[in-house]
Amino acid sequence: MRTDGCNIRGGTGLASALLALLLAGPAQAGDWTFYRHDLAGTANAGEPLTTDQARALEVNRALFAGGNDYSNPIIAGGSLYYTSGDGSVHAVSLADFTERWRKRVSASGALPPCITTSNPAPVGAPAVVGSSVFVPGGDGYMYALDAATGNIVPNTPPTKIADVNNLGEFLWSSAFPLNGKIYVGVSSLNDCLLVPGRLVALDQATLNVVGTWWADANHQSGGGIWTQQAYDPVTNRLFATTGTIAKGKTTADQPWADAFVAIDPDTMETVDWFSPIPGDNYYEDADFGASPTLYDSPDGRHFIAATNKNGWVYALDRDHLAGGIVWPRPYQISGGGASPDLGESSIVSAAYANGTLFVGGGRTADGKYPGTVAALDAFTGAEKWTPFHPDGFVLAGMTVTGQVLFVGTANPSTGRGILYALDQTTGAVLYQLATAEIFGEPTWANGALYVGDGTGSLFELVPNPLGPQPDFDLTVDRLIATPVAGGSLNVNVSAIAKNGFNAPVGLTVTRLNAAATAAFTPATLSPSGQTPYSSTMSISTAASIGPLYETAVISGTGGGRTHSAAFWLVVHDFALSATSASAVQGASATSTVTVSGLYGFADPVALSVSGLPAGTTASFSPASASFGPGSTSATYTVTFSTSASTPPGTYTATVTGQSGGASRTCTVTLQIMQPADFQVAVMPGNLQVARGGQAAYQVSIASAGSFPVTLSASGLPPGATASFAPGASAQVQVLTVSLGNDTPTGLWTFSVIAAGGGLTHTASVMLTVTGPGFDLTAGPPSATIPRGGNGTFSITVSPHNGFSGSVHLRADGMPPGASASWSAVDTASSSTLTVSVSNAAQPGTYPISVSGTGTGAIGSAEVSVTIVDPPPSTGGCSSGGPAGFAAALFGVLLATRLLRRRQGAQPCAALESNIVSE
Repeated sequence: MRTDGCNIRGGTGLASALLALLLAGPAQAGDWTFYRHDLAGTANAGEPLTTDQARALEVNRALFAGGNDYSNPIIAGGSLYYTSGDGSVHAVSLADFTERWRKRVSASGALPPCITTSNPAPVGAPAVVGSSVFVPGGDGYMYALDAATGNIVPNTPPTKIADVNNLGEFLWSSAFPLNGKIYVGVSSLNDCLLVPGRLVALDQATLNVVGTWWADANHQSGGGIWTQQAYDPVTNRLFATTGTIAKGKTTADQPWADAFVAIDPDTMETVDWFSPIPGDNYYEDADFGASPTLYDSPDGRHFIAATNKNGWVYALDRDHLAGGIVWPRPYQISGGGASPDLGESSIVSAAYANGTLFVGGGRTADGKYPGTVAALDAFTGAEKWTPFHPDGFVLAGMTVTGQVLFVGTANPSTGRGILYALDQTTGAVLYQLATAEIFGEPTWANGALYVGDGTGSLFELVPNPLGPQPDFDLTVDRLIATPVAGGSLNVNVSAIAKNGFNAPVGLTVTRLNAAATAAFTPATLSPSGQTPYSSTMSISTAASIGPLYETAVISGTGGGRTHSAAFWLVVHDFALSATSASAVQGASATSTVTVSGLYGFADPVALSVSGLPAGTTASFSPASASFGPGSTSATYTVTFSTSASTPPGTYTATVTGQSGGASRTCTVTLQIMQPADFQVAVMPGNLQVARGGQAAYQVSIASAGSFPVTLSASGLPPGATASFAPGASAQVQVLTVSLGNDTPTGLWTFSVIAAGGGLTHTASVMLTVTGPGFDLTAGPPSATIPRGGNGTFSITVSPHNGFSGSVHLRADGMPPGASASWSAVDTASSSTLTVSVSNAAQPGTYPISVSGTGTGAIGSAEVSVTIVDPPPSTGGCSSGGPAGFAAALFGVLLATRLLRRRQGAQPCAALESNIVSE
């Protein structure tokens, strides 16, 4: 619920005094123990520093630890603590400015697919409470480390509060210590995978989670906290600025996203809120990346201010956030944009001092300037001096102390940066230091300024008590130098003279990879009236240097001064990988070769292959590797063509990629196999099984290939079925033939068919079916029948195994012009088959199949008939009947007739008629 602003502040004594101490000015001088210095987030060190002292600033000590420094350096108990892009939290002794310890707290392992970064490093600043250093790790854990040793504090194991690897959650926020607890915000590592935003409270003594505030009431995605909190002890309100609204949501759905929110730090419940952009949505990305700043006016008003990524600065009454903006209008410090790290919009946390709110940002809305710094009347939002436009954009929070404002910048074109010291009253430049891009807020503590840059360089600056002295800055023209392996490039080195410096500066290399060399032309920068002095540094790398991402440091010495500058030496390289390939003799095999560009490599790569077996050639498609726009890899196909003479076996071929002076290799496993084939065998070859039973066979497959083989059976006896099941080994299947109760008895031959790899093989199998049945026999087995005649066969039924009943007989395969008849078509013993042949039948020998069907049994027999022409007639005429007996009978009858009638000859027709009548 919201609380009415009239009722949340009670009393005027100690509470008002405490508030004045906390908010009207800095908490106290001395150490800077957590990000933004104080609970109100003013970034005001509270130490005296005049404009004259700022003009006399100079680099006192420098440390080149590597990595990139995005966090606010923390000063406590004689040590400096910071997190770095190298994945570690570092502790530096201020006594000698050397590293005391470091502990790795970065993530490792796979990340969600849409996130392209790897091994996320810690970004948030540590907080020192007593002898413990609290660190939000890049791995999503909160650590409590011993300030002296860097070891984990006993009985305080790290606590996981963000799931980086699985959910893409991340701790961009710094550690915020308050009343025995540590508060830290959770947000998305990348908005491609928006997570539920929340603020987590942990017990300082145990790191146990003791409370969680959710930006979405239902704990859904949106409202991530990227920023540091601020605290008002009088109202016991913890203030946060929140991030992106979820996709498809509005401010009405998620009022606590993209908003100012007041939270009860004890109950972790929302007390009040205000979203300054009513029509905001996910795609506008108008969220807060800047931390809130609390301050009070002399007339007792209580303010909170922060800059949104839309480029506008908003100020509210922190006792009544829902009341909205209290300035006459918001102040636009920059244009909007989703990429403040590239110079768009603003995530700059404002600093406060003496009624002035100092704000900064990136490219201006009109596009004229890369960045802006403005001093605003903290109570009205009016400009106090003409905005300052540095050489670059402002990303990091700004710091104030005494009469001075410190601003770090970055140049989006070169990656270099400048640290400015500005007069708080006028905006005039008092001092500047040329270095690499500055993404971490500077720290003023105990009379010194500490600032890190994008190369991992850490500088300590102090005012020279003698005032400004002749000096120079050493710088290079880029953040990253990117030769390819075996290549070279030039880097411009400059000495920027300050305060009348005019001495020669000798250049040396103080850190460079052993596989690289450098030479300066000239090696000594001589004053010539031209500012800055300049030299060309030629860097050459060996082909064996491999992919490289490390800092190089050069030093310049002259006029009693020695200064150094660092840059990243990133050697472009590539790596090869290939998939295995296999083929049978005489066929082709393919492998996919991937060329992976490392650290920006995108040059053409010529590919070749060696170590091939005899009779094998290889070709690439395309012939050389080239990268598409924005691509970090390219894939190509190598085809291995084998011959029939290529010996079978497993070979290791070598693929070589050549680009410039660099040559990289990978291996391909190439397997050559014999042509695929198999044999099928069935054991036993014959089984005897009674009807209604099962016969089991072992089917073995001997294969020379890896393809599957499918089995089936064909030609089974009637009423039988077949099934296959795995046998004792992968090469054996069990064939089970199940017989029906009416499966005919006898010897049957069927086939097992094996098919696979485009091949088919069969095996013949015999099965003897036993049970009640009968046999058929025929006698004689053959007969000769003249056309117009007939022949007979005796068919006998012989029962066995208890068969009883009648057998139905039939004859098949009758020749044309012939017919069959039975003396008994159904019989239990025998029957006569008569075959009648017409005059139209053609002579020849013909087989006839005789079969019988009985109850549950069948039988068969084979006979044959030979059809012949009848013999020719002997009397000059023919009766038209058959020869043989009929002709003889005709002769006898004719002679008798002649004797009785004593007649003369008669026509044959009349004689035939008389014969018939007789």
